[in-house]
Order: sequence, then structure tokens, then C-alpha cells
Amino acid sequence: MYIPRLSDIYFNMKKIKWLWSIAIAMGIVLLYASLSAYFVKIDDWYAQLVLPRIAASGQLMTIGWSLAYILEIAIIARLVYYREHAKIILPIVILGIFNIIWCMAFFAFKSPLAGFIILIAQCVITVAIFIMLLRRDAISMILSQPLIAWYAYLAAVTYFIYVANM
Repeated sequence: MYIPRLSDIYFNMKKIKWLWSIAIAMGIVLLYASLSAYFVKIDDWYAQLVLPRIAASGQLMTIGWSLAYILEIAIIARLVYYREHAKIILPIVILGIFNIIWCMAFFAFKSPLAGFIILIAQCVITVAIFIMLLRRDAISMILSQPLIAWYAYLAAVTYFIYVANM
């Protein structure tokens, strides 16, 4: 008869805690990613926009958003797992809510200016998240750096779309 060692039980409990952390993070990100995607409609209005040279193709934007969401899942999962830093999840959720609002402003209301303003706020939020992670979780802090670049890139593209289509 096999009697598990205490270390085996502890290791299995850690794995279960990680799995729950990942599941919670995926649920949070999937919710706001799905709601954001609901408002993205590539129609005649978008097709007629003058896009800047730095604008990525639809496929590259899909890859960029997928990577951003994977990074957000990884950061949230770490914050859930290490509960003492869980309060940092709130700004990440706010960032996700702003994603939904950005999609509504840009695609549903057809307002690049409103989209740009929202993206500036998102840039501020990503920098704030980075600062909050600075001394708390080095891995999450490193994972948050590409998010800063991603939202800055999106803000630049949206600004150039606004200027070119005034």
C-alpha cells in the first residue's frame, strides 16, 4: 500500500493552486477579451480609413492582442497565486474594461479621437501596473513591459489614424 509523503501532498497542493490561479486569470481575461471582440466590426467605415504605415495588418493585430492577453493571464495568475499582491489585479481588470470601451469608441462609435484618449489612459494604467509590480514581483514586472510597448504602439497608430482622417 502506497502512503504518500508529506512533500508529495504539498507539491500536489501547489500544482492545484497554480491550476486554479491560471483558471481564474483565464476567466477574467476571457471575459473582457470576448466583450472587446464583440464591438470590433471591420466595415466600410474602417475600410475607408487612411491607415498609417506603422499600422499592422489584421493578422498581426490578432497576434499582438493574443500575446497581450497571454501576458495578462500570466500576470494575473501570478498575482492570484501569491495573494499578498492580489490588489494589483484591479488595475489589470480596469485595463481590460478600458479595452472594451476602446473597441466601442473606435469601432461602434467610429471615433478615433475617443479611441486615442482611451489608449492614453491605458498607457498610464500599464505604467502604473509596472510601478506597482516593481518591488513586489519581478517576473510579473518583466511580463508587464511588453504591455507598455503594445499600448503605446496602439496609441500611436490610433493618433495617426485620427490625424490622417480628420
